[in-house]
Formats: sequence, structure tokens, C-alpha cells
Amino acid sequence: MGVARRAFDQAPIVSVAGDASKRETAAHAIDAARTLGRISLLVNGAGAGIFGPAGSYDDAAIARVLESNLVATILFCEALFPRFRTEGGTIVNVLSSAALAGKPNETVYCAAKWGARGYSEALRAEAKGTKARVLSVAPGGMDTPFWPQRRRDFMNPKDVAAVIVNAIESPLTVTELVIARS
Repeated sequence: MGVARRAFDQAPIVSVAGDASKRETAAHAIDAARTLGRISLLVNGAGAGIFGPAGSYDDAAIARVLESNLVATILFCEALFPRFRTEGGTIVNVLSSAALAGKPNETVYCAAKWGARGYSEALRAEAKGTKARVLSVAPGGMDTPFWPQRRRDFMNPKDVAAVIVNAIESPLTVTELVIARS
């Protein structure tokens, strides 16, 4: 089950088209996922990057970066966390290395990712003693369509996904994961 701005057709994945920063999209996606069975995993990986020096962002750019990187994460967590607390479930919030260190020309993006990291840490504190698990992942640059041009010096997203799946399936409790290219 996936959510994207546009519907995608990649069997056996069911997709819901919509803006992940809207509560209605989260509700619709969760209703669609429920038809497939019990929901026990939420992976928040939505995001948009608009880059430039501080002072160059207009209101629309600020809103887009905050909504896609922070608000979307919060809305999906808010929708599933109460159930995960009692029934069990894992939330994986895919952040970025921008959630760990300020970077020039990424001020608003860093602010959104730091906000998502803070939300994840607070959510993890609330999950203590419950059946919910919260994992924050901060990968470095990945060679994905996020970037306008191929970034062959960046990590392969399949490799990053494999590390995340390993952390989810690990018998050890992994709460934070920083993934960097060696």
C-alpha cells in the first residue's frame, strides 16, 4: 500500500493518490490499507526539497517543504499511533541527514526535517511501555527522482531500503538509524 501525489501501478502494490499533508488523504489511505488486512507498519517517506539561501524562500515554498516533510509525517502518525499503542505496530519515519546537521542552502528543508526528528523522538517517548515502536532513519543522499539529475555518487535506495527492513525485522530494538555511504 502506498500513497503518492499521483496513482502508480506497480503490482502487487495498491496506491492512493493524494497530498500526504492532508488529513483526508491519510484517512483514505488507511481505509484502503485496512481492506488488505491488519495494519502493523507505517513508513513515512514523503518529502519535497526546495533549496536556496536563507531569505530566498517565498511563502509557497516554505509551506510546501514543511507540509510534505513535517505535516504529512505527523498526520499519518496521528492516524495510526493510537491503534499501534494498544495493538502493536511499527512507525518508521524516514528523515534525512538534514535532520542531524544544518546545511547551507537547505535552511527550510533542515527545519522541516529537524521538526520531524523532534516529533519522532517525542512519539517514541510516548510509545514507551506500549506495543508501539518508533524508528527514525536519517539516510544521507540517495540517487532518487527527488533530485533533478542522477546522483551516482549518492546511495542506491534499494541498499538503504534493505538496511531499514533489516532494522524493522531485527530482534533488537533499533530506535534511530543513520545511514551513510562508506
